[in-house]
Amino acid sequence: MLTFTDLISLVLISVIVSISGTLVVFRKASFLVASVSHSALAGVAFSILLASFGFYENHYLFALLFAVISAFVAVYASKFREVDTGIAISFALFMSLMVIFLSFVKNVAAKIWTFFFGDLLLLTMQDLVYLSISAAVITLIFSISYKKFIFFLFDPEGAEAEGLNVLMFDLLLTSILCISIVAVMKAVGAILAYAIFVAPAAIAKEIAGSSKDVLALTFITTLTSLLIGSLTSFTFQISASAVSAFLASVAYIAVFFAKNR
Repeated sequence: MLTFTDLISLVLISVIVSISGTLVVFRKASFLVASVSHSALAGVAFSILLASFGFYENHYLFALLFAVISAFVAVYASKFREVDTGIAISFALFMSLMVIFLSFVKNVAAKIWTFFFGDLLLLTMQDLVYLSISAAVITLIFSISYKKFIFFLFDPEGAEAEGLNVLMFDLLLTSILCISIVAVMKAVGAILAYAIFVAPAAIAKEIAGSSKDVLALTFITTLTSLLIGSLTSFTFQISASAVSAFLASVAYIAVFFAKNR
C-alpha cells in the first residue's frame, strides 16, 4: 500500500503540475515541456560523466542548470522566429549533448533509466525535500504574481502596452517550468513528463470557466491519475508513472471529443 511519504509526494507533485501545467497550456507552448525535460536529461548525463571522473554527483543541480539554459535559449529564439522553431532547435541541441555525454560513460543504464521513465514509488527522503522546496517556491512566486501572469498570458500585447515587462514574465514562467520538471523528473520521468504536465491542464482548460477553476481541476485530475497509477502498480507490477500518464492522456482525448462532438 501507499505510505504516508508516497501520499505527500503525490500531493506535492500535483501542486507543482497544477501551477506549471496551467501556465504552459495558457502560454500555448506545451512542447516546451518536452524540450525542457529532455534538456534536463542532458544535465543528468553530464552529472554522471563528472561522477565517472570522481567529481561530486548532483543530478538535480545539473538537470536544473541545463533545463534553464535550454528554456531560455528557446524563449529568446522565439522572439525572432516561431516559438516551435526555437524549442525544436534547443531540444535537438541538448538531446545531442546527452548522447555525447553518455557515450563517454559505461554501465549507466541503471542510473539514467529512472530519469527517463521515473518511478513514483521509489522516491527517497531527499527527493521529498526537493519536491517540498520546489512546491513552496513555485507557489510563492505564482501567488505573488498571479494577476500579472494572467494578464500577460491572455493579453500579452495589452500587458506590454501597460508597461509590463513581457520578456521578464516569459522568463519567469519558464523558470517555474524548469524547477517543476526537474523536481518531478525522478517521479514521472522525462519521457512521460509531457503527458503529466500538459494533459491535466488541457482537460481543465476544456471544462473550467475561470483560471482559478483550471488550477483546481488540474490539481484534482493530476492527483487522481497519480493515485490510480500508483495503486495499479501494486496490483499488476507495471510502471505507476506510465499508467498515470496514460490515464491523463486518455481522459483528455475523451473530454476533447465529448466537447467537440
